Amino acid sequence: MDMQAIDYSQHRILVVEDQPFVRRTIIQILGQIGFRGIAEADNGETAMQECIRVNPDLIVCDIDMKPVSGLQFLARLRASTEAANPRAPVVFLTNHTESEIVKQAMTLGVNGFVVKPPSFAALKERVDRLLGGR
Repeated sequence: MDMQAIDYSQHRILVVEDQPFVRRTIIQILGQIGFRGIAEADNGETAMQECIRVNPDLIVCDIDMKPVSGLQFLARLRASTEAANPRAPVVFLTNHTESEIVKQAMTLGVNGFVVKPPSFAALKERVDRLLGGR
């Protein structure tokens, strides 16, 4: 399949990251990839509200956040009756390679991981696989 066929501007994406600098960096990279509809949230609490509001096609989410972590957010999203698409693909940003966190995330239904801080190539590869690799 030709990966160039993805029209990024047609996809809505939600970035959930509690550090403003990191969040801006990720939004910048996604803009360079070609996304136009980018929503943002600063923790798992506001992320849930944004999911209901914008119905994203893809969510890029940090794991370590307070008061609501990425894992808690993912569990809420997957169980949600309010979100239009509770099965939306979620990519976790992480510096964790501990298998415990990874295992938990897999159990909750995460769709992929990108190591922080994400590079353009790593983020694009992951996003392409989820949006194009149907």
